Amino acid sequence: MCFRPAEMDTAQPINCPNCGKKIRPTNGVFPSKCPFCKYEADFEDFDPEDDAGAIASPAAPGAPAAPTAPAAIAAPAAPAMPPKPVAPPAPVAPPKA
Repeated sequence: MCFRPAEMDTAQPINCPNCGKKIRPTNGVFPSKCPFCKYEADFEDFDPEDDAGAIASPAAPGAPAAPTAPAAIAAPAAPAMPPKPVAPPAPVAPPKA
């Protein structure tokens, strides 16, 4: 049977006061800085009850809107008129020699 310190069983993860992510103790010891945001703090003496309101949870999203019927598909537009024909230029008389 191995020796296990009493605080290892009671050490609960705490939330970083800077980024809000959970920091878990390793072998009953908290790191000196947050592994996620590198915030330096003394997590051994950190009391989560003192800083409970520092990071607020995001608000719950609202209810989704009711589905609507798809829009009616419009008929295609009439084709455009072709451009007016242009008469070819008049022939040019050959030069007289």
